[in-house]
Amino acid sequence: MARTDFYSNLVVWVKITLPIIALALLSSLFLLSGTPDPDAALPYAEVDIEQITSEQRVTAPRFAGVVGDDQEIVLRAEAVVVQGEEIEQIHAQSIDGRIELGISEIMTLRAALGDIDMAGQTALLRDGVTVQTTRGYRLDSDTMNVALNEVRLNAPTPVRITGPGLELTADAMEMEEVDGAPILRFTGSVRMLYDPQN
Repeated sequence: MARTDFYSNLVVWVKITLPIIALALLSSLFLLSGTPDPDAALPYAEVDIEQITSEQRVTAPRFAGVVGDDQEIVLRAEAVVVQGEEIEQIHAQSIDGRIELGISEIMTLRAALGDIDMAGQTALLRDGVTVQTTRGYRLDSDTMNVALNEVRLNAPTPVRITGPGLELTADAMEMEEVDGAPILRFTGSVRMLYDPQN
């Protein structure tokens, strides 16, 4: 009997004290939290609503073509804006590209901005272009023209190529595929350092 009374008293005591402790904890959270700082709030993105609604914008588009012996040319962008009423001139942002050069050789391209001419099947990449190959070579230039219907590149601005045993600079460069092999032509002031051991 005494054990039952103790258990009943304990249950009554817990029913009273637990809500009071919870209320005290919640009160301390609000009282000790301090005044909210409006400068510490999450920042909102500043966007021009009028510009977004007036232009034709597509996010994460992909442009692809097949040339030669089933070689694929692919360009992806973070976003594109169609210029004009007809979808022929496209302005692209954050471009990633991939060009297959035969069975095992692949080139990847990166650029901050680009203008894609759908009618002419060309893309002008600009604001820093980086090209890398699976053999470990890297090309850097400010601008580059890329054909979308054939394997052809043209860099009218100075280029720098680095890779295993090679460092080359030139005023301009052109690459095209002849009989299934890429041919590079450099013009202007061309300088090359070559280490045959690498």
